[in-house]
Amino acid sequence: MKRVLGIGVSGDSVRAVLVERDRIAWAGLASYSGEADLAEVVGRLAAEAGVPVRRARVVFERDVVQLRTIVPAPPLRGEALRRYVVLETPRLFRKNDHRLVVDGVAIDAGSGAPALWAGAIAETLVESALDGCSQAGLAVEAVGPAADVLPCALAAPPAQGDVAFLNGGTTEILSLGPSGAWRSRRVGGAEARGAVWSPALVRTGAEASHFAAAYAAAVARPKLDFSPPRLGVARRRTAARHRVRLAIVGVGLWLLAGSTYALRLAAESAEVRRELARSAPSVETALALRRDLDAATATLATIATAERARSHQVALLAGLTAALGDSAYLVALQSGADGTVRLVGYAPAATRVLAELERVPGLGSRKLEGPVSREAPAGGAEMDRFSIVAQRIRAP
Repeated sequence: MKRVLGIGVSGDSVRAVLVERDRIAWAGLASYSGEADLAEVVGRLAAEAGVPVRRARVVFERDVVQLRTIVPAPPLRGEALRRYVVLETPRLFRKNDHRLVVDGVAIDAGSGAPALWAGAIAETLVESALDGCSQAGLAVEAVGPAADVLPCALAAPPAQGDVAFLNGGTTEILSLGPSGAWRSRRVGGAEARGAVWSPALVRTGAEASHFAAAYAAAVARPKLDFSPPRLGVARRRTAARHRVRLAIVGVGLWLLAGSTYALRLAAESAEVRRELARSAPSVETALALRRDLDAATATLATIATAERARSHQVALLAGLTAALGDSAYLVALQSGADGTVRLVGYAPAATRVLAELERVPGLGSRKLEGPVSREAPAGGAEMDRFSIVAQRIRAP
């Protein structure tokens, strides 16, 4: 746990507690006579811690803070509820010729209906305390009422019920719910009931009740925010600068990631090109071998096809030679790839040629193509000129 300085401001005194690693490293007390003197007292007291500290939280005790509770709370949330408290300030709080810093939040009171927990304090008092912290070089993280954080000074705060704390010559009775304090009442007499302090606070001895608010501020943040307008503007500016820095860092990281990716991609691309250049001769050789192999395969297929066709042609010629007599001869023979066979020739009788072709194996569907004419070929005797179309029967 980092060092945090908790500052508790009452009507006439300022108490500061430095908490480090869940223990009280230093505690101090100083009195002040008015708001003009408060800034100097806070700055001097913060400088007396003896160790460097940068973070502080300031809480104001019950004698300088006005607290109000409305049950049930208006049906508003967040900023809308805060604006409601600002608008209702004249009805809820006494101004006493001072400008007030007000705030309000909805608190679970444990009864089912949320309660409005609202508070107000003189703006000049808050400004004086913050000026003292600024003089001491402290960054104020939170400003609020001590009633918000006092239960954190107890060893085991109850989940619900009332707890009494000394507040000068009076007693402050806090009503606690599941979300913390939701009501504060001041009663006469100095009596503290049920206040069993945390082990770190017990070490302060009889002063435990007086330093409880400052210690609780160091270990917890108040729910109500008494930050004056100028501090709110400063915090918004700081948050805006923080967002801008985060955006710049994010853009830088994206650019770095993109540059790294581009460099890696360029390196991989160059490596691939070098590898392709190294393997280019082998690839060309493999492609040439592949082309030669494809050409050889095609040549073998052509030869096989030609051999098969030649065997069929030879068988056809043999069959025709055996079937046709010596008196008939052919002048043209055409065998198509589709199995069509055309015969043109001369014979004493064309019809006899059709009959003789029946003895040719593998030849079917024979018919004369066109009329038969009588001619005397080469000055010889007249013979029938025939043109026959047949269909070759493929062997299964």
